[in-house]
Amino acid sequence: MQTNRKSEHFMFKVALLSLSLMLTTSGAIAATVSLMQESFVDQSATAVEALVTASNFTVMIFVLLSSFFVRAIGTRKTVLLGLILSFLAGIFPVFSSSYSLIYFSRLVLGAGFGLFNSLAVSLIGEYYEGEEKARLIGLQSAVQSAGQTAVTFLIGVLMFSGWQIAFAANFVGIIPLVLYFIWGPRDDEPKLTDIVASEEEIGTKTKQSINLPVILQAIALLISFAFLMVFFLKSSIFVAEENFANPSFIGIVMSIYTFVSIIANLFYSKLVKHTKHFSLPISYLFLGLGFIFLSQTTNFVTFTVIVVFLGFGGSLLLPYSWGLIMSKAPKGSINLAISIAMVGTNLGSFLAPYFGSLPAIMFGNERAAFAFIFAGAVMLIFAVIYLLIGKRLTLD
Repeated sequence: MQTNRKSEHFMFKVALLSLSLMLTTSGAIAATVSLMQESFVDQSATAVEALVTASNFTVMIFVLLSSFFVRAIGTRKTVLLGLILSFLAGIFPVFSSSYSLIYFSRLVLGAGFGLFNSLAVSLIGEYYEGEEKARLIGLQSAVQSAGQTAVTFLIGVLMFSGWQIAFAANFVGIIPLVLYFIWGPRDDEPKLTDIVASEEEIGTKTKQSINLPVILQAIALLISFAFLMVFFLKSSIFVAEENFANPSFIGIVMSIYTFVSIIANLFYSKLVKHTKHFSLPISYLFLGLGFIFLSQTTNFVTFTVIVVFLGFGGSLLLPYSWGLIMSKAPKGSINLAISIAMVGTNLGSFLAPYFGSLPAIMFGNERAAFAFIFAGAVMLIFAVIYLLIGKRLTLD
């Protein structure tokens, strides 16, 4: 049941869904890493890669701070502030070639995303319920993946004109800003959550807590994302080192990863009915073998085929992990458990350049191909671990 006539309006729903369009696009610039390294010759490879993941750090912080902003200035102003900050910070590198300023802009980008990250989902719950709520949340995930795919593709096309021009793909961020400003909800409009909670709901409220299975899974996600990001951070370097023809084509190829994830996620619920508690071992097996095979490719044809392989493996990892965390979390503590896990994924992404440099530190091999092999070995270790603990991974 909708709470007001405006929430039934098509453009109102479009405005809410548009908030997810840019949320996962900060890493899309990974395709430009090799080009940026040529410009920032006074910076280490790890420092240049950190430009890709810096935003994940401030996303973590401002996701936690967003509730304070909502209380201080209201939901609408918080969302608009986040949209403005992320839009301006996203396009800033088009006009500046200073490493320090670009790094700062990436931190601001993450802060902007963090301000409305959780609101992109929670606002749907404030205005809708039942089947419509479930449908819109499903569309929210689709819009998020579609946005990442589109921006990655645009960067792949624009980087033929240089890495700075590639950042112009972030002009897409004007779309949610305009849509939300015109059609987005205002704080004085009635919401579904304005209805007073029933006595039963009040009586069942408990203090949220965390347990060991959730903590261990959050740590696993941290490590997994740190090495999964090696694909995005090292791919452009790999094709340059291996002398692929048309190396700038890498941005377009990398967009295939997220496109495959979108397709695979459409069939996730049916697939997991068959894979059951083997879902995570299968995911890590695909990722591990994918990384190792990727290190042996010599052209874009085989590289693209392996990217499809990786995309399928990655599509299983996160949704099954969310389900596992929700099923193992203490009663009444799902929100806290998911928040802890989100810290794990964002912290892992932020630390990815440093995890990715481990092969060079430990073995003295700085080639991207060896980083792929190392990441693949880590994924295969996870596959074995999750296979051994077996039926503890069932979704209750």
